[in-house]
Amino acid sequence: MIKFFRHIRKSLLMENKTSKYFKYAIGEIILVMIGILLALQVNNWNEERIEKQKLSNYYERMYEELDSSRDNLADFGSQIDELVDLNRRSLEIINLKNRDSLHLLKGTLGALGTAYTNNFNFPIVEEFINEGNLSQVKNTKIKNEIQAFSIQLTHFSNFDKALLEQYITSIEPYFNKHINYAEVALYNFRVHIGGPETDFQQFYNDLELWNILTFKLESCISHQNRFKAFTAMLDRLTKSLANELELTIK
Repeated sequence: MIKFFRHIRKSLLMENKTSKYFKYAIGEIILVMIGILLALQVNNWNEERIEKQKLSNYYERMYEELDSSRDNLADFGSQIDELVDLNRRSLEIINLKNRDSLHLLKGTLGALGTAYTNNFNFPIVEEFINEGNLSQVKNTKIKNEIQAFSIQLTHFSNFDKALLEQYITSIEPYFNKHINYAEVALYNFRVHIGGPETDFQQFYNDLELWNILTFKLESCISHQNRFKAFTAMLDRLTKSLANELELTIK
């Protein structure tokens, strides 16, 4: 092709057709520019196709990661609900002002010494964000939901530190002085049964226990609310990813 154009230019010069030569040269330049533009466009199309495929693969993997966590999340949510119910029940028993009912605390006080912390990991979502892929997401709804999910997960995980500090600074010291943990542990198969018996009558008018239980219940309810917000965000993101993948298939 190049030899063909060169032959035409040579013929025009030899025939002394300068004006035609310049017109031809301009036309040739235009053709070359069009060729370059077409090549660039094809390259852009190809890069866009590769990027779309990359995002689609990530969407599918993130969807599977989020969806597969549902059972574990449901179990964790049930555990938090149990702590809320048992700590509230402890306060209700104490508030009865009935010494004969205080033995019922044996079945509820274990929740005071129990804190469930999450160990949920979403490595694919984290990888997607850390590699800067959010900037490639054209769907604003999905982009915002991925960012919100990451923030919710961080807040939810950071709350574990507050629960641990509460246990170390107030709950454990109180147990060490007043309660035989083996008697009240929620899962007593993990501890050795025995030792001095707890005097539940001492809790009849114990302001310190009342406050510790109140603070614990407050923390559990806060944990419960954070968990609900986190799972709601996870459900929204999972649904959005499923919809996007369905559109991609179509």
